[in-house]
Amino acid sequence: MSRPKVHTLRQRVDALLRDALYLGGAGEGWRCPGPLALLLGFMLLAAVSFGMLWLGDRINAQGMAVTRFMAKAQAPVSAQLAYPAKGRDAITVVLYDQPFLDGLGTAWPISYQEHADWLGRLVDLPGAPPKAVMVDITFGQERPDPSWAALEQQLCAMHARGIAVFLAALPDAATGRLAVRRELMDASSRCFALVGVDYVPDPLDAVAWTYQMQRHFNGTAWVEGPSPDPQAQPAYRSAALAMAEDVAGIARGAHPQPMALVWGHNSAPAAAGTARHCAPGERRWSSLVPGLVRQLWEDAPTQALCPYHRTLTFSDIAGLDEAALAQHVSGKYLFVGAQVAGYNDYAQSPVHGRVAGVHMHAMALDNFLTYGNDYKQSAEWTLPPPRALLLPGLSAIAAVFLVHLVWNFLRARLRRRGSALRDAALRRWPGLPRPLSPDAPSRLRTRLAWCALAAAGWIAAITLKAIAAMALIAAFQHFSRIGMLPVVELVGMTLVAEGLGYLARLRWLLLGPDPEPAARPSPSPRTPGDRE
Repeated sequence: MSRPKVHTLRQRVDALLRDALYLGGAGEGWRCPGPLALLLGFMLLAAVSFGMLWLGDRINAQGMAVTRFMAKAQAPVSAQLAYPAKGRDAITVVLYDQPFLDGLGTAWPISYQEHADWLGRLVDLPGAPPKAVMVDITFGQERPDPSWAALEQQLCAMHARGIAVFLAALPDAATGRLAVRRELMDASSRCFALVGVDYVPDPLDAVAWTYQMQRHFNGTAWVEGPSPDPQAQPAYRSAALAMAEDVAGIARGAHPQPMALVWGHNSAPAAAGTARHCAPGERRWSSLVPGLVRQLWEDAPTQALCPYHRTLTFSDIAGLDEAALAQHVSGKYLFVGAQVAGYNDYAQSPVHGRVAGVHMHAMALDNFLTYGNDYKQSAEWTLPPPRALLLPGLSAIAAVFLVHLVWNFLRARLRRRGSALRDAALRRWPGLPRPLSPDAPSRLRTRLAWCALAAAGWIAAITLKAIAAMALIAAFQHFSRIGMLPVVELVGMTLVAEGLGYLARLRWLLLGPDPEPAARPSPSPRTPGDRE
């Protein structure tokens, strides 16, 4: 049936608004309207999505907990599909572990002499030395151990060989500047650089979603960002930033924003001869399926995911010859940390769970090696949205809007096709059971069958929409500079708006109740004399 013509401007506007507001329906008569109605529907969705973001931040300034839940489910997908392994093989992590301590017959902390000896074992190898060594152990405790001189000599010997050495440190309580024990401070200006190793977990789920770049003391508290006057105010760089600027050649002064840390998933091959008690991180397309649905055919993992970067332990190193060890150390960025009882240095990864804190610094450097100065920036939504987030945000909403249109189009086509097939079958075989109606009498077995069918359809619909949303977020994680949390929060609010039927509610508000649909005549039963 052709549509009536409209003549006045008011009629045109009303028709345009009605077409836009009926985009949310998915009945058999659903059709895609013209471009102006599509644009208006998109603008309405964007306004509702941004409004829900603003309302959520007003209710809870740190973001709603549902965002973190969605982000933890999304992080492995984005890590598999959208994070290239560009810098993974340039980094090696070495850990002091409990079997190493047991083999020495000692406990943590080990002596400075042991540190010196095993650092020497790492760098005194055939071939090129490591590009840089970052020791994520703060030597600030004034413990009675005269072998500190051996550690100083080893660090200076590494520097003399052209290895950039970075030593973890904490701010001094009196001066606010980074410091280690006083005997090592004299060497800090000529043999190694002191770097910050702050871990600021998320206040809602304690996950390392962001990475602190540089901090300064403003007179009352430590705040993020470079100091306006480094000579007058204490300030320091993070470990990954210092290594990126001083060794990798990433431009200085171009890092005012904290990093939205992207954790890798597809782990490096295990080093030869090392024992692994973890599951390898491999690309799996099944990860796009929501975990609640995937559990129907997958068993719960019994092992944690292996770290993204090649990881050795000093107990592993004790069993490797120089040639085998050199393959994993020569020309690499080397991170040395500890994962032993009594050393509480851990970080919470959204992909791997709890890991040694040194992995966070290695992952941040990997982000620099992968993205350069275009690393993902940590940002929060405001109203109006920041300029850096507005265009990617509108693109994300447009993608969700497109998925919504395609979904409704396919569902309407399937409904029309199903109705036609059902009517044809009823005309041909009058004895078939009629479609189930809430008011029609039916047996319990029939109602259970229809409920099971409806539940299966609902699960299929949720799964397909979740797959589309996860793939969409992974794409934006790859092509835009915004981090995981803002993208997940925006797409999540847009999907919530869709789930709440925002267009149907706006349609009721602006246009009033929908008219009652005309009763659909049931197909008449065939008689033996009917012709085909």
